[in-house]
Amino acid sequence: MNKLGYEELSNGNTIDTNEKLFDFYFGYYKQSLSQSISSNAFDYLKDKVTIITRHDDRFVTAMSDTNYTITLPSPNSNTYHVASINPDYEINGYDTIILSLVGGTSDTDTTSTSTSD
Repeated sequence: MNKLGYEELSNGNTIDTNEKLFDFYFGYYKQSLSQSISSNAFDYLKDKVTIITRHDDRFVTAMSDTNYTITLPSPNSNTYHVASINPDYEINGYDTIILSLVGGTSDTDTTSTSTSD
């Protein structure tokens, strides 16, 4: 996970930097075609990737702050914002996170999904 930062140059100008916060292990989550159709998800899932990872509150924070990004490893190697998250606050819980491609057609959609026990 990364966070947008700034660096001041010797001439007084500032440039954007991408500060690495932490690495994490994840797995891709896939829906069947019938699940996608029944949830009318075709347009919503364009430029999106769904992953599963161990719970971390910083993912929840990243959903409402576009300064946070996630860059997936090769072969994907794209940068994403957290579009929605289904956090699991239990001990050893796993979050389901929908990532939206930075600059993609659906990047501005921030629909969230959450559950509580």
